[in-house]
Amino acid sequence: MGVRAPDHGWAWMVLIGTHFANMLGYGYLTTLGIFYIEWKEYYDSTATATSWMLSMPWMVASPFCVFIGVIASRLGIRRVAVTGAVINGSATILGSLTKDMWQLYMCNALSGFGVVMMLTPGSVILAQYFNKRYALANGIAFLGISVGQMLFPPLFRVLIDNYGWRSAMFVTGALQLNGVAACALFRPLKTRAMKMKTNKANSDVKTSGANDSILPAPLRFLYVFTNIKAVLLLLACCAYSIGLFINLSHLPARAKDAGWSDYHSSMLLFVYAIVSMVTRLGHGWFVDRDYISCYKLHLVTLLGSAVTTTLNPVSDSYVFLVGYVVVYGAFTGVASPLFITNMRKLVDPSHVPVALSLIWATAFIFNGIGSVVAGRIYDATGNYVVPFLAGGAMFLVAFMLTFVIALTKRRQERHSNIQVTTNQVQYDTVVCEL
Repeated sequence: MGVRAPDHGWAWMVLIGTHFANMLGYGYLTTLGIFYIEWKEYYDSTATATSWMLSMPWMVASPFCVFIGVIASRLGIRRVAVTGAVINGSATILGSLTKDMWQLYMCNALSGFGVVMMLTPGSVILAQYFNKRYALANGIAFLGISVGQMLFPPLFRVLIDNYGWRSAMFVTGALQLNGVAACALFRPLKTRAMKMKTNKANSDVKTSGANDSILPAPLRFLYVFTNIKAVLLLLACCAYSIGLFINLSHLPARAKDAGWSDYHSSMLLFVYAIVSMVTRLGHGWFVDRDYISCYKLHLVTLLGSAVTTTLNPVSDSYVFLVGYVVVYGAFTGVASPLFITNMRKLVDPSHVPVALSLIWATAFIFNGIGSVVAGRIYDATGNYVVPFLAGGAMFLVAFMLTFVIALTKRRQERHSNIQVTTNQVQYDTVVCEL
């Protein structure tokens, strides 16, 4: 078999596999808000207790994100991802058979563990197969999340109305097992160019006095924390994930609290998915062609998300709520994948796998925190005004942290350009004297 360069060939099959893995994994978890209403009524539980069912997949799986990249590099990316797909589908099926809340907690946690075993290897292998078209490929991969958010809510609603939530989970689990075929497309990329690049990177690390060999492989994610801009991006992802999941997990309940039916409530997520699908697909094309800086675009979308979320409590009109999810979906559809794109630009190539693992770990744990925070605030206030205001505040924090990153990077580039100009002037002066 000849050398396979990135950005074409089997790279597109890997992209398809990542797209479907995101749809069946992350796309499913972000639409559990449909089951939130059913679980709350079936178990007659508080909003906080039910929110833990939505948060459990994120919070339990998040610590494993850090180590999945290392495990995948040892055992094989495809092997780990396929195992995750089996665990994800099986956990959902087992969840449909539970009798008590604690059993459903455990099954949801297991599902989250399976999802993270699919997503992290998918992100790592996508970064290996794509270079020039990475922003576009990453957007298409994240598009799978939007497709899941578009397909699952109406599917859940139809299955629940006709067969109940248990049968809905059983059918969904069977569909998720198709992730095995999607992850089987993650064929390892071994090219001569990659080997030369890896050897050069290892040589550079050794000659620069880096200490990557000091720590054992499972702990090398700690080196990412020596990069201040990467740390700031992780903090921004923390705040963003809380704001994002306050919206996604409680938007259907917010609509029902306003007097709208279960069908109308689930359709809001459907509209959100369609809009975010379009923006996720389109933004990568502009970024890859340098029509707009990925940092500037990130700032615009984060600020837009903050303003939009803050305005959510203004009206209970269904037309207003539909308009809200259209605007909100447009902003977050771009903002979410840009965390992956920007992190890849900020870290050393040898640290990309652990850096992307940390992004997923951050997103998972703070997605779960966002759901619980919204539930506790609702129990305390009896309405969804304060939760959505809190979500807007979280988006604003993410914007400010990203602004610091962009400002720092701009100053460094300006200093670098000045240094290059100075060196050139000194060289020209020496030549003239000679």
